[in-house]
Amino acid sequence: MISSSFYYRVGIAGAGAFAEFLAGALAPLPSFHLAAVAGRTDAKRRRVLDAYLRRKPKSDDVREYREAEELIADPHVDIVILTTPPHLHAPLTKQALEKGKHVLLEKPGALAAEKLHANMELANRRQRALAVNLVLRYHPLVEAVKQLIHHALLGTVDYASLHNAAHRVAQGHWFWDERQSGGIFIEHGVHFFEVGRHWFGEAAEARGFALTNTDGTRPRVGATVIHEQGGRHIPVHYYHGFTMDPAAPESTHWDIHTTRGRITLDGWIPMQLSVSGLVSADEAACIDNLLDAIPKQPSASAIEQIGQAANRLLSSTAPSDAPRILYERTVALSDRHGWYEASAQARFLDFCRLIENPNERGLVTMEDAIADIALAESCTVAEKLSPAR
Repeated sequence: MISSSFYYRVGIAGAGAFAEFLAGALAPLPSFHLAAVAGRTDAKRRRVLDAYLRRKPKSDDVREYREAEELIADPHVDIVILTTPPHLHAPLTKQALEKGKHVLLEKPGALAAEKLHANMELANRRQRALAVNLVLRYHPLVEAVKQLIHHALLGTVDYASLHNAAHRVAQGHWFWDERQSGGIFIEHGVHFFEVGRHWFGEAAEARGFALTNTDGTRPRVGATVIHEQGGRHIPVHYYHGFTMDPAAPESTHWDIHTTRGRITLDGWIPMQLSVSGLVSADEAACIDNLLDAIPKQPSASAIEQIGQAANRLLSSTAPSDAPRILYERTVALSDRHGWYEASAQARFLDFCRLIENPNERGLVTMEDAIADIALAESCTVAEKLSPAR
């Protein structure tokens, strides 16, 4: 991702764990200067400031506010990053845009697609940049899977599934109040719907379910979405479960079945990609060259390297009657936290390009974010299914 030559004074509104992560992840970027942080407690604000100052120790004059509205009103803030609970995203975005700020929203950006669409229109009228912080498409393994699918190097996709097993969230947390979070698909699932739409095409049909615990929480949800791509329908099942013991390792796994093989991707921040199937010698060489282009060290420009390799190596690939051989290869990355930071940096730099060039659309557009929420809404069920006793 091309670095920005501009210098932005950024305010982070909402001082939770993700705000702390972002402050540290974005601090090394020359374009990022933390000008203000808003949070309800001194301790939370301090954690965000400390994460920033550890990476940029000579910084000073970071103003502190208790309320997000106070930060939004600060005339010295150019960009507002909103990391508040989801039910506050839409009203705070509207306030920030009306104050002339550019806004980078933590996902989902609103509890309903129509609210996010209204703010997109407001941003257009005010000529302000607005984006949702959906980071997975800025990861090189996600981009590599896209190239494998779109160039049909293992044939066409027949079926795919996403299994996301996450740690339990503490009882009483706003996450469980769907009036604040929107539910798992809206608060969390939009990340994966964005990837699914990117790989498999837009949703033609969708149906979801949710299982309710005796305490009223709905920690297990699933949906089957029929994506449509090139006239073909691709069924994809999405499952999210926030039920795991905090001491157990979390697990996120994509499994993609094609007419000639299989692609698997492991990790919420993807860390391992496996490819297997019957391919021609030319296809095997193309896959090898594509996988060889994946950087081994975290980099905010990683997806650009994958895209360049794909343009160079795959443009001449076409269906062939040549004999096929069994192909198997796995690429494993290290430094999960570093790759998470690199993806967040790439998203922020992409956002900066929207500010600097009104003709830019960005990799993940507002239309994408709106479509993700709309799909999440269609998969969020009103009825509560209780487990069998």
